[in-house]
Amino acid sequence: MDLALEHILKGGVHDARFGLMLTDNAIELAMHELAKNKHSELKASWIQRERFQHTKELEEAMGRVFEAKLKFAKLEGLLTEEQARTVAIMHNFRNELYHVGLQHEAILPALSRFYFSTACTILEAYRIRYFSYWHGLELPERSKKYFTSRGDYSPAQQDDFAKACRTMDAQCNHKKSDTIRALADNMEQIIDDQDTNLDIVAEGVYVSQRRTRDQATVECQTWPLAFSDEGRNYAKERGFSGETLELLEWLGANYPLRFKKDPIPGWRRQVARLRSKASPHVALENYAAFMEHTAQLREALDESAVAAEAEIDRLVDERRGK
Repeated sequence: MDLALEHILKGGVHDARFGLMLTDNAIELAMHELAKNKHSELKASWIQRERFQHTKELEEAMGRVFEAKLKFAKLEGLLTEEQARTVAIMHNFRNELYHVGLQHEAILPALSRFYFSTACTILEAYRIRYFSYWHGLELPERSKKYFTSRGDYSPAQQDDFAKACRTMDAQCNHKKSDTIRALADNMEQIIDDQDTNLDIVAEGVYVSQRRTRDQATVECQTWPLAFSDEGRNYAKERGFSGETLELLEWLGANYPLRFKKDPIPGWRRQVARLRSKASPHVALENYAAFMEHTAQLREALDESAVAAEAEIDRLVDERRGK
């Protein structure tokens, strides 16, 4: 956590990325340690084993699945329901950064501070019974500035861990308004880009392709659907037997599309509501829900707009004799 803080305080997006990954790793290690300690505690007492009601969840938390660890930590009271939702979302962000290579550059500095502050609050509540040395233990230099005891048998006082979390949280200096504003600004920029894309798609390349924005919204969804097994099977099961172009119209009228008209006005209202949130946890949940709910249409609009602009560029080059 101290290393994560060092990177986060530098303020750059690349350091923020590293800080967020380190924070997520610290949370996962703490949750795994919680499960290990509980497992050892139950192993030592058959009475507690008989009374314990979450044996299945504990066994799953001892494995490698993050979601299982999070579920058990919530059952044990380490996290609130709100904190657990935030950790789940941030873990997904971490996976996208680490495994998929997505950037999230516009929101990373704010999110890294928010996640770090949330992690400090969670870890501060972690119950530390005692600290002890074992043979060959070398205390990391980073921990020495937070641990006050230098005795032969304990590297720290019992409350040093909680104090360290509070100290790091204060140094992080996370501001709720910064997180909410960063999420809203990024969401608004995404919507502006899609507003432009929808104009391009609705205008088309040729006069015969011009349509309303509502029509363009529907066609962006039905076009890939008409060439998929899902769309064809859906239509076939309901008695459709026409050609592909007829299928496009049929799907537009009959398939339960997520968006039946121009979504931009509704999306802008969502931005306004997000800006009004008082809790960054709620703002993050709303942002993540928006991104997931709109992903398919945004991808379709991106592809359609790129295809239209490529055709326009081709026509321009053709006119210039290239």
